[in-house]
Amino acid sequence: MAKSELEKYFRKSVVVSATPHSEVSSPRLGLNSNEGFGNWQFSMSWWAITAPFEMVKDNHAHDFDQFLIFVGGDLTNMPDLGGVVELTLSKDGKKLEKFVITEATTVYVPAGLYHCPLNFKKINDPKKPILFHDLFFSPEYKRKE
Repeated sequence: MAKSELEKYFRKSVVVSATPHSEVSSPRLGLNSNEGFGNWQFSMSWWAITAPFEMVKDNHAHDFDQFLIFVGGDLTNMPDLGGVVELTLSKDGKKLEKFVITEATTVYVPAGLYHCPLNFKKINDPKKPILFHDLFFSPEYKRKE
């Protein structure tokens, strides 16, 4: 059977890769919208966080905008985060302000805004992990020098 020319709009297998964090036991999923798929120059990844750990230790900034999205892993009640996350933000990288996240939350991180540490402090039930989504508007992830 001939392939439809409309099949180019489907990506049936998102990138599945091991995470750089031994604390994350399941593979992460990812999508890169580059010239081969949409050409929007963004990347996103999905992580299932089942155990507490500090994901990113260093406060840093990027030359691109980013969204950090935290939702609950109980698919019948995703607004319930099912744990506690701490995220630090700073305008200058020196005066750090820690925020505690206990419900489904999206954080907009504009280019140049310092952020992290990112610490998953508590996971109430590993069978209902915190679902973490990292969306950034760049073809590749790079920290600002």
